[in-house]
Amino acid sequence: MPVIQPQRQLSSVLPFFRLPDVSFWQDDPTTPPGINFLKMAELTRGVIIRAGQGTYQDRVFQTSWRNAKQAGLIRGSYWFYDSRVNAKRQAETFVEILKDDPGEMEMWCDFEDRYGGPFTGWRHWYDFMERIRALLPDKKLGVYTGYYYWQEFAAGVNYFAQYPLWIAWYNPQLPLVPPIWQDWTYWQFTDNGDGTLYGVESLNIDLNYFNGSEAEFLARYPAPQSQATLIAKFGDTFVEYRRVS
Repeated sequence: MPVIQPQRQLSSVLPFFRLPDVSFWQDDPTTPPGINFLKMAELTRGVIIRAGQGTYQDRVFQTSWRNAKQAGLIRGSYWFYDSRVNAKRQAETFVEILKDDPGEMEMWCDFEDRYGGPFTGWRHWYDFMERIRALLPDKKLGVYTGYYYWQEFAAGVNYFAQYPLWIAWYNPQLPLVPPIWQDWTYWQFTDNGDGTLYGVESLNIDLNYFNGSEAEFLARYPAPQSQATLIAKFGDTFVEYRRVS
C-alpha cells in the first residue's frame, strides 16, 4: 500500500512563484488578437504552452511560442499523450515541432488520457520519453500527471522518478505526490484562474506554482549566453575574437 504523505496547509508554505499554462483554448479563433503575452509578462516570468496531442500540433502553438519569447517569458512546452497513437510517432512529432527552438524550461510529457487506446500504459510512456531523449539528448524532460491517475496506471515504476514532477491537484492543501518522487516541481492548483488578468481570451486559465521563489525559478532556467564573433586584421593577419555576454 502506498504511503500517504501528510498534507500541509497551503498558508504555511507560501509564497510560491506562480505561472500559467496555455493552449488553443485560451485563444478565440473568431477574433484577430491572440494571447497577449506582454500583459502576461507583467504578472509572471514564465509560461508553459501546449505543443500538441497525438500527432497534431496545437493550432496556435507557433504563434504563442514566438510571442511568448518576444515578451521575455521563460517558456516550457507540453505534449498531451494520446493512447490511440503510436508512442514513438508522438515523440517524433513533438521533437519535430520544437527541434529548432526547444525552449528554456522542460518538455513536459502529459500523462492523463483515458481513451483506452492500444498504446495505453506506462510501458508506452517509457517508449515516448526514450524516443524524445534519443532525438534531443540534451533537452530536459518532465512528467505531468495526477496523483490518483498515476497510482492507477504506473504505481511504483521508478523509471519516471528521474524526471521532475508537475502534479495536477485542485485542492487548497499541498498535493499528494506519488511515492516514487520526493516532491513536486510544479503544482497545477487550479483550472479556474482569471484569464483576463493574464491576457488570454478565455475567462479561465490554468495556474501553477513552482516549488520555490521567483529567484529560484530564474536560477533554474538561466538565460543562454550569446556569443559574437569579431574578426580584426593586423597587417596581413586576420585574428578572430569571440565575445560572450
